[in-house]
Amino acid sequence: MPKIFKTNKLALLFANIITILIWIFLTSYLISLITSPNLPFYLYKIADLIKYLPPIWVTYYLWIVRRGFK
Repeated sequence: MPKIFKTNKLALLFANIITILIWIFLTSYLISLITSPNLPFYLYKIADLIKYLPPIWVTYYLWIVRRGFK
């Protein structure tokens, strides 16, 4: 983890928020390009998992495990 994130938790918080916002924006855009209105219900649920699980994993990795970016 870079030294600034070890000493400044506010920088880590902003990096986490920006990473999550970028991920959700990009995946929402890509999923809207790929999906059509006639898809089965379960595919929308899988798309939501793809959209929201990676930010939860990043948050867990940065704050709970505290390994950060190498």
